[in-house]
Amino acid sequence: MTLDYFKQKYGHEVEGLWVPRVTAVTGFVSKGNGFWNRGSADWGTLVHQSVASLLKGEKGEPQESVMPSIQAFSKWQKAHHFEIESIEEVEKKVFDRENLYAGTVDIIGRVKGKKGIIDLKTSSEIRQEHSLQTAAYFAAYNSGSTKEKCETRWILRIEQYEECKGCFAKKKTKVSGGNPFCNHVWGGPKSELEFKELENQAHDLEAFLSAKELWEWYNREWLNQIPNYPKKLSQKVLI
Repeated sequence: MTLDYFKQKYGHEVEGLWVPRVTAVTGFVSKGNGFWNRGSADWGTLVHQSVASLLKGEKGEPQESVMPSIQAFSKWQKAHHFEIESIEEVEKKVFDRENLYAGTVDIIGRVKGKKGIIDLKTSSEIRQEHSLQTAAYFAAYNSGSTKEKCETRWILRIEQYEECKGCFAKKKTKVSGGNPFCNHVWGGPKSELEFKELENQAHDLEAFLSAKELWEWYNREWLNQIPNYPKKLSQKVLI
């Protein structure tokens, strides 16, 4: 790995500084707990792109492969009276100048009038490290926002799968549940959503910042090579 690759993969250039991206830290936590799974990364990226395009009012239909998920999102949007103030609040870049990290928030919007961070997930479950990610986004947005600050944060999880007509096993990137001896006959793709409001913002932000310090220690040799990294570690730490 080259230094340029490290900088591009794990950080953002903001206001003349290079700082770690939020997902670099939370990805480090995920791998440490054995949760790292890129099996459906392409599908997840396409869902994110399609939802963003829908909210921005861009022309064109979503790809057929993610249509059930986008239809489920539209249904959720109506049921929860969800709205955004402007297209700038979709895929919003945020920067925490005090704690020195940056990231991209999926959506900043209102649910039944309440403004908050919405992090879109396409994982099979809501995981603990998702709380760290949203806490970091929440703090960064509120620290730099000249507009009304967010009140809360949510996870919106979208999962798409096929279900066996015989044993009700589910297939996404792999088959799970059902009868392992069944000669599966798969139905059409289905989608389900899970929407969860997260509490304990201060505690989760503290945990994120602790994880960030560990990530910085682990990557100290790379970080000390970046001239505009504002928190270069001392030689004493490297010993």
